[in-house]
Amino acid sequence: MGYGPAATAMMASRTAERHAAFFVTHLKPGMKVLDCGCGPGSITLGLAEIVAPGEAIGTDVEDSQLELGRNAAMKRGLSNAHFECADAYQLPFADESFDAVFISAVLGNLREPLRGLAEIYRVLKPGGVIGVKEFDHGGDLLYPLDANLLESLELYYRLRREYGHDPESGRKVLGLLVQAGFRDCTMKATYETFSGSEVLPQFGAVYAMLVAEAFAEPLQRLGWVSPEAMQGMIKSWQEFAKHPGALFALTWCEGLAWK
Repeated sequence: MGYGPAATAMMASRTAERHAAFFVTHLKPGMKVLDCGCGPGSITLGLAEIVAPGEAIGTDVEDSQLELGRNAAMKRGLSNAHFECADAYQLPFADESFDAVFISAVLGNLREPLRGLAEIYRVLKPGGVIGVKEFDHGGDLLYPLDANLLESLELYYRLRREYGHDPESGRKVLGLLVQAGFRDCTMKATYETFSGSEVLPQFGAVYAMLVAEAFAEPLQRLGWVSPEAMQGMIKSWQEFAKHPGALFALTWCEGLAWK
């Protein structure tokens, strides 16, 4: 999705309370927790509040996102939330540094997800818990689905694969956790639902902007779509949000495990 305004807005809407509900019940005050691939830090800040006076550290490869996290932490007066630039394959932390690790919408973007989990295993303390939240577009629900919307989704999935990403990564989380050596691994699937007159207009505007800012240029550069067709897709996303019975439900898989 990149780090444009629409992508950042979508990531910033995720909170620890909602997005990591399956994970936060295993946290306690005083813990040190890592949010690996934190984006603008909205989840990291919620984790920091839960583990205070412990510490929450958010890592990302994009400096602009880390700066957003730092500014938000300052506004909320959270001195126990910190942000560092880091590659998921090479975390700048000592072995067995964290009591808990949360990672969301990252494994599907890695060409070597097992290598990323191995690095998390390294920095997690024995007995520590990991929470993995990963999308699986193979289970998404979209209604009504016109030809433009269908084409835009198919092109998005194709583009992800072109970049070495996996649009159906969620269903593989449990197997990856087991392969990485974690124990007591469990997983369930859930939906993030966008519907109703209070939600859809904002969602439609953000998603149409996301298509324009993140996907239009590479799709046209690769010769997969014409500028006219691209504009038609953007307009369809805008119109989709006006439909009274519209539904967009994103599939997420939630994995829990211990070291």
